[in-house]
Amino acid sequence: MLGGKGRTLILFSVFFLTAGFAFENYFLIYFAILLIFSTVVSLPLFYYQMNIEELRVYRELEKEKVFKDDFVHVKVVIENTGKNSFDFLEIRDYYNPELFRLVLGENFISTRIGSKKQIKFSYILEPKVRGEYPLGPLSLIVKDRLGFNSVERIVPDSVSDILVYPPYEDIKRIEILGSKRSLSQNYGLQRSKQKGLGSEFYGMRKYVFGDQFRLIDWKASARTQKLIVKEFESERDVSVMILVDSSNSMAGGAIENTKFEYAIRACMLLTKVALSRKDNVGVFTFSDKKNFKFLKPGSGEDHFYQVLDFVARVKPQGKSRFVEAMGYLNMRYQKRSLIFIISDLEANVKEIGQAIRKLIPFNHTVIIINPFSPWFEIHEIDLSSTDKALAEAISEEMMEHIIGIKHEVRNLGVNIITVGPDDMMNQVLGNYMEAKKKGSAY
Repeated sequence: MLGGKGRTLILFSVFFLTAGFAFENYFLIYFAILLIFSTVVSLPLFYYQMNIEELRVYRELEKEKVFKDDFVHVKVVIENTGKNSFDFLEIRDYYNPELFRLVLGENFISTRIGSKKQIKFSYILEPKVRGEYPLGPLSLIVKDRLGFNSVERIVPDSVSDILVYPPYEDIKRIEILGSKRSLSQNYGLQRSKQKGLGSEFYGMRKYVFGDQFRLIDWKASARTQKLIVKEFESERDVSVMILVDSSNSMAGGAIENTKFEYAIRACMLLTKVALSRKDNVGVFTFSDKKNFKFLKPGSGEDHFYQVLDFVARVKPQGKSRFVEAMGYLNMRYQKRSLIFIISDLEANVKEIGQAIRKLIPFNHTVIIINPFSPWFEIHEIDLSSTDKALAEAISEEMMEHIIGIKHEVRNLGVNIITVGPDDMMNQVLGNYMEAKKKGSAY
């Protein structure tokens, strides 16, 4: 392929040739033919001398899995395996500037490489958002000394996937919040004294509204003429299923603090706390049929990092198909569980009601955490008076939609908690603790 100078030379040749015929100037005609001939002849000669297949270019990554507040050290290696030197060589490693920030160095190099030589260059990127993203491809341009001819190609198989975890600070914060001491201080609960269900008798007390009827001691109630219930100590564990809506609508908000990013943090926090209390935890992310992803419940400290790896690969995409998603979940998992659904509920009211009804036959305890869209999408944003009025109108419309869903599922025993960025984590943790205290999903 002709380079920039080669194409310019051809244009001048055409100009001189046209001028030569127009003015009947044979010198211009001969000169133009000579330029065209030299340019055309140099092209096959260039391809013969510069065998681009003799160049081997590849990328080396220090690590393929990083935290969002970490750095990616990228090294590019160029090897000339042939006998000829390359006088002008340009290598560029592409990345998406919306996903990565160049911190140090350059992602390209213009150089010369001799026979049997090796050249390296490196640069450092900082991930901007959590997720799995491609890095590359590598492009290679070879030119002759005068720049008349050039050849360019994309290096095959030169795209690397980088998995970006949430910020390490978030992980440490979650580990602190999930510690037994923190749970005891903030919620006053100890697993060893959990009452309500279990095998070991703890005591008896008067019935209060909300107690399960099966705990009533009818003989004691008949003697005292008052309803009496039995209490038990329980060390039994529950299975917790966390369902995260991964549809496009969950991407609303600032790029690093979308509803989906908050949902992922809530999922990680709930996983850490539940695992610390010896519960089994599974995760299901859903939008449309192409984006149903299921991680079966597990336990132990290692499972937390399996969940972390699982959710790090999920991106908000597609449209929510609640009915199909709950049907898929029922096929994969039937055990009675404590189910948390984290969703903005931006779907048809009847469809959501139908989806929740699919879970009822399995006797699950279902809690819906609803990140309220207007509270996330205008969070910490200064609005003009007109924008504020518009935001209020949208908020009222969205709230009416949520109220409609609450009416739809109110007879199903499902609790919907509407949350904002400031109280989402506390609500998730508080509702989990309350469900454990009541003995839900045993």
